[in-house]
Amino acid sequence: MTPLLLALAAGACYGLAAIFCKRALETGAGTFRSLAYSNWFITLCFIPFPFFAEEGFTRSEITLGSMLGVIFCVSQATCFLALRRGDASVATPIMGTKTLCVALFGFLIYTKSLPDQTWLAAILAVVAVVLLGWPAKGSTPSFLSMGLAVLTAAGFGLTDALVPEFAKADDVNPFNLLFLMILTVGVLSFLFIPMTRGRFLGWRGQADKWLVLGTIPMAAQAMLMSLAIGFYDVPTEANVFYMSRGLWSIVFAAWIGRMIGASEASAPKAVMFRRFIGAALLLAGIYLAPAGG
Repeated sequence: MTPLLLALAAGACYGLAAIFCKRALETGAGTFRSLAYSNWFITLCFIPFPFFAEEGFTRSEITLGSMLGVIFCVSQATCFLALRRGDASVATPIMGTKTLCVALFGFLIYTKSLPDQTWLAAILAVVAVVLLGWPAKGSTPSFLSMGLAVLTAAGFGLTDALVPEFAKADDVNPFNLLFLMILTVGVLSFLFIPMTRGRFLGWRGQADKWLVLGTIPMAAQAMLMSLAIGFYDVPTEANVFYMSRGLWSIVFAAWIGRMIGASEASAPKAVMFRRFIGAALLLAGIYLAPAGG
């Protein structure tokens, strides 16, 4: 249960981070500027990892870590663009399709067979996020945001499918692998500086306050999920639990979003009922995941 509980906690942290980051983007923090600062803070949080490894970096760790870092960084970029273009309570649940992406990539790349219950859990999770993220009647959904959310799910899904396999290599230590992956993300984030509108440095008032509040739980979820995926070979099951971030984002949007003035703080009763059904399916997927492991 350890990796599943870590993934569940990571989902809650991500749901909170998404609301604050969305508010930061609404108030002028800047998409690529926010992405760079968020990635750098996450990189700082991973600095202790090599000390836990207690051994130097191998060539395999550098190569594989860099590869994972590129995929992860691109996925982070599409994630922030999806949040900028649409509501967090819509984009975040759609990103939950990562659960199925992990299973599919594991099957296609490593021909890994999965128990029927795990596949059922993944399918229920995907149906749940569709119900959770479906827009209200009469509103105009951002198809660009939805498309970016799907790309984000695929990118993170590929990362989560590769990490446990790479970590099992004889000359790879999971702590070093995860650190080098995040270090690559931090280095690549310097490329976002020229893409920023306005001054990159300096305090942007309320916008940066929300950015700081969003970056802290964002880093926490990255660390929790990296431990759940890097040290336990149950990426699909862990991601079903991580899927709870879609539910958390909706709860936080209705609760905290109202307090901080977020644009998505309220929803019609019909939408809330549909999201309730989605949440029930999500819980069913969470229940089935351990049995499928």
